[in-house]
Amino acid sequence: MIIETEMTIKTLKELITSGEKHFKRVEITEYGKIRNFNFSEVIFEECMLSLDFTGSSFRSAKFINSNIKNSIFSETDLSNSEFFNNSIDACVFRNANIEGIIFLKNTQYSSENTIEDLKEMVKK
Repeated sequence: MIIETEMTIKTLKELITSGEKHFKRVEITEYGKIRNFNFSEVIFEECMLSLDFTGSSFRSAKFINSNIKNSIFSETDLSNSEFFNNSIDACVFRNANIEGIIFLKNTQYSSENTIEDLKEMVKK
């Protein structure tokens, strides 16, 4: 587990590629793109990241108590992933696969979003 650190997109990709699966209180210090990347089963807990993940796989991944504002999850595979208590302001989920997703207590602009709200975001 990687705990309480800041890192670049390059470092995050390298750690995941080498097998790291759990990030706690990690902040990605730049905005950028990590497209078509495999984040399957990765856990982001109390993290801060704002990235373009278009086309990536998050199968069985978890986002817990994280700030993922402005992140783009368009065309991603979010099947069987879990989103608990995250700040998702301005996130984009267009055409994401959300089959089997657990989506609870996530807020957008201080309002809680439900699974029904997520389904609407996927359609946009």
